[in-house]
Amino acid sequence: MTVATALSPLQRLEVREACERLALDYSFFADAGRMDEWSRLFAEDGEMHLFGQVHVGPAAIRAAVGAGRPPEAFSVHAITNHRIDVVSEDAAEGTAYIIVFTGERKPGAPASVAQITPLMVGTYHDAYKRTPAGWKFARRAFEPLIATAQA
Repeated sequence: MTVATALSPLQRLEVREACERLALDYSFFADAGRMDEWSRLFAEDGEMHLFGQVHVGPAAIRAAVGAGRPPEAFSVHAITNHRIDVVSEDAAEGTAYIIVFTGERKPGAPASVAQITPLMVGTYHDAYKRTPAGWKFARRAFEPLIATAQA
């Protein structure tokens, strides 16, 4: 990967900030169940690589992810170690660790589980691009690293 050297430090910072916000919005919208907004974080030709499948475009990604999710389902996607490399004024690449917690909502109470343990830990490998509608995911590929053992 070639890192953009023709951009000023401020321009590189602005690109990194926009891409970081995109990744944070991804987790926020997913955890809030706002899946239509979540899917619009992808470019029209954006790709989501998930568990051996590739979904292309916001509509296909929306249809594939979160379909049939019960309303009581609750998740927290915690992002750490986010690294973003600016490729140009219109492109960047990045990685982030993701730790996923799940539970079941209870009316008027926090979600509860017997023990707070991550369901999964993995890495997102991202390509970001500037579009007329702002920064979007050109590609987001999930690489699972640790998963809860199935009984």
